[in-house]
Amino acid sequence: MIGSLKRTWSELQVALEPIGVTPLLILLGLASVQTFDITAFGVLSPDIRHTFHLSNSGIDAVAGLTGALPIVFAVGIGYLGDRHSRIRLSAIAAIVWGVTAIVTGLAPVLAILVIARIVGGVGFIGSETVYPSLLSDYYRPQGLGEVFTGYRLGAQGIGLLGAPLAGFIATLVGWRPTFVILALPTFALVACLALMREPARGASIGLSMTQRSSASLGEGFRRVKAIRSLRRTWGSSFLFGAGTIPFATVASNFFKDVYHLGDTARGGVSALLGIGGLVGIALGGWMTSKALAARRPDRLPAISGFLIVSFGGLSLLMAVVPNLAVAVLLAGFVTIGAFGYLPSYTTMVSLVSPPTLRSQAYAWSLLFYAIGAVVITPIIGSVGDSNGQRVSLAVLGVIVAAGGLVQASVQRFVEKDAESAMRAQEATGADALLSCRGVDASYDGVQVLFGVDFDLGAGEMVAILGTNGAGKSTFLKTITGLLDPVGGTVVFDGAEITHADPQATARAGIVQVPGGRGVFPTLTVAENLRMAGWLYRKDKRYVDDAIARTVEYFPILGERSQTLAGSLSGGEQQMLSLAQAFIGKPKLLLIDELSLGLAPTIVNRLVEIVRAIHDSGTTVVIVEQSVNTALRLADRAVFMEKGEVRFSGPTADLLERPDILRAVFLQGAGAVNGAGPVSRDRTVRASRSTRRSSETEHRVAGADELSHELVDEVADPAAALQTFGLTKTYGGITAVNDVGVSLQRGEILGFIGANGAGKTTLFDLISGFARADRGLVLLEGQDVSGWGPHRRAAAGLGRSFQDARLWPALTVGESLALAMHEEAEITGVFPSLLGPPRLADSEAGLRARVEELIALMGLGAFRDKFVSELSTGSRRMVELAAIVARRPKVLLFDEPSSGIAQRETEALGPLIHRIRDELDCSILIIEHDVPLLRSVADRMVALELGSVIATGTPEEVLHDPKVIESYLGAPVGQPDGMERVERPPELAENPIVEDPTVELPVVARGSSGA
Repeated sequence: MIGSLKRTWSELQVALEPIGVTPLLILLGLASVQTFDITAFGVLSPDIRHTFHLSNSGIDAVAGLTGALPIVFAVGIGYLGDRHSRIRLSAIAAIVWGVTAIVTGLAPVLAILVIARIVGGVGFIGSETVYPSLLSDYYRPQGLGEVFTGYRLGAQGIGLLGAPLAGFIATLVGWRPTFVILALPTFALVACLALMREPARGASIGLSMTQRSSASLGEGFRRVKAIRSLRRTWGSSFLFGAGTIPFATVASNFFKDVYHLGDTARGGVSALLGIGGLVGIALGGWMTSKALAARRPDRLPAISGFLIVSFGGLSLLMAVVPNLAVAVLLAGFVTIGAFGYLPSYTTMVSLVSPPTLRSQAYAWSLLFYAIGAVVITPIIGSVGDSNGQRVSLAVLGVIVAAGGLVQASVQRFVEKDAESAMRAQEATGADALLSCRGVDASYDGVQVLFGVDFDLGAGEMVAILGTNGAGKSTFLKTITGLLDPVGGTVVFDGAEITHADPQATARAGIVQVPGGRGVFPTLTVAENLRMAGWLYRKDKRYVDDAIARTVEYFPILGERSQTLAGSLSGGEQQMLSLAQAFIGKPKLLLIDELSLGLAPTIVNRLVEIVRAIHDSGTTVVIVEQSVNTALRLADRAVFMEKGEVRFSGPTADLLERPDILRAVFLQGAGAVNGAGPVSRDRTVRASRSTRRSSETEHRVAGADELSHELVDEVADPAAALQTFGLTKTYGGITAVNDVGVSLQRGEILGFIGANGAGKTTLFDLISGFARADRGLVLLEGQDVSGWGPHRRAAAGLGRSFQDARLWPALTVGESLALAMHEEAEITGVFPSLLGPPRLADSEAGLRARVEELIALMGLGAFRDKFVSELSTGSRRMVELAAIVARRPKVLLFDEPSSGIAQRETEALGPLIHRIRDELDCSILIIEHDVPLLRSVADRMVALELGSVIATGTPEEVLHDPKVIESYLGAPVGQPDGMERVERPPELAENPIVEDPTVELPVVARGSSGA
């Protein structure tokens, strides 16, 4: 052990550079005097029990509750430690502890003793929350293993004196003066705190991180909870705290009641426990240093779990051995695990927690540690009263061992959480107003964002572009807190806001104008404007002035102040949304689809307003469906595809490179340098199909009514599916307008179009989930227009949906068998119970068919897994398999790649071809992943506002000027019907925030959206 201690001291000297040993020694001293108190109470608990006439369960309850209840305040202490001077907080906590230690010795009644112990527990909280946070900022991360080992070794080593010293003093003068004497060194150490200077948060890695003073306690909890390593550790802390907090008392009572040891002898046993703790800390510290040297932080929870399990197992063994000497020896080994886990655990928390969150990270673990003791300690005491101390100690051992197993399971999360914490540190140190690192986001387990990195400088205006489903709006939601990311870091204005709620981000200065309509439709315009000032509701003068100025900028809002917002036109609602944003004093304004559904004249006016906001100093991020609108507003464009940022560049360069824009939107960001080869056979087949379709369209064109005679005349015998003049309106809005398409047998026909083009509605009409206002649908030459979905499915029409619609409580095999239930020989419940040969043969055939499907779809690894356990991509494959099980003649795939990873998308193309070939069927497919669709489709149909604008081979459609204009908003180089108007020089300041006398461009009265 001496050699191990020397090696630890040598490594500690290196780790202490360059700050030196002073902070460690002072904090170590404060932690040591607190260990004196804890050890003394454990040793002297039988005397305290006698003084206050308590039972075993009574003194156990006092020890457990007074040791655990103070930890309830750990969250508050951690919250303060992350926002205020940790040195000042440490001094206050130490003084409180010293005073209450004296009160413990002088307590005349049990109630005062309990109150003093609970209040004094604040000192212990500081040693486990604030002190480790300070050490993490004083010393470099690579040396934390040695630092925390030295901290724990020193505190435990000095604390060893507390056991024999408490027993010796109590023998001479009694237990009461003992607590008074042991408390005196505390006040000298408090004076030494003046020698320390408060380190900046993140100082050990060269950063100086700040924390918003307005951040709430609930936000701190959400941020800690999002760290998966810590969240899993809470379960371990609950079980482990239930055993370790009462252990000293249970062990002391065990040796008194089972082996009848006196105060001095029990003090000696406690000293042995302390020595075991020293050995454990040295062992745990050595293992921790080895793990860090090997760059394997994931080993830290395994080390903690192993040592905790050893503590529980040896406690159980100690309870059953019949010999005093063996029991005492085992007691020494028990505490190796009881204390040995501390270096690895403390280091792990430091690595996975951002610097501004460390005190709270330690605090929440301590809270669950305390809850375990509060809940289970009285049970252990009752077991001791009823069944003896052996049984009580055995129960304690089992509980602790279970906690160790939970702790070991944390290792699979540590590496990624440590990486996320480092990214948080890097992002906070970045010279940017907004910095995102590795942001992942999902909806109900469907991942949408994949490791998004994004930096935004103060004063920039950036456009985020991409096709439908690229994750643009989801990204804005993660910034504003409307969607809590599952990974990564978001830092705004130097403060981390990764898991901040929308109220916190709004207070920080982030305001979002949502896509579509961002108003309260059942409130009047005036009430909407009043609601926008909720953050400043205490400053009534500002709110009134801001509303008055906003109405000057948008006179139409003043005229309609008493009109319900839901009754406004689209353009007026968008004006109201912008007006609400103005009142919110944004530092960062996020605009999602400014021009959605609006006429060019209205868009032109709104754009000038946005320019005015930006020129006044507000940073702006705009997600816009019209690429020309976005590019002429923004300084920089960022392209997203499949939830990832593909590339970024200045808009000035992009405006001169329309080929890049077309490649991104119509071929995919990965295809900028050229398109892949196209099969000649597929091109020839597509050309023939296009020619047939064009001939049919010409014969139908001009017909006022689609009579059955006309349909019989133009019906193509080679077509698997045809539509004629399909039309559907919703509330006066035409979703599908006179669409006629022809799907040839064995053909794959792809549909593309911007969001709202009518693609899914067309599928609803074809599959029978919606009834067309006009038009016909022919399936294999048969008119199915009046049939419901089930009848069309029975006729050979299969359809998938954007979200996989399966049976979550069934296995994959059961789901596929259920999809083929019509093929089974089902004669009723009672014959099935008897199992006749015919039914058995049918079930065997069904199982064989299920196996064929599983092999075809590559689902062998998931046969017996529940659907609810599968990833999004695997569920998608199961849904396709369930559709294929019915052997459809025509398959409709609605965005099959939606929400799945790139790797799964790459496997989807060959699978679609394999399904087509195996079933000899025809396929219609809607897909926002244009590169995927381009690789599988024989022909494409482009839709815009419910109408077909192009039909042909993928190359013909993707290079069609109408399609390019549909995706990009206008031909590149044409400004969407608006001209650049130079901003008046008088608008040099922010009209709302800075100078209330200047005016924005006034939107004319009576303006409305299209």
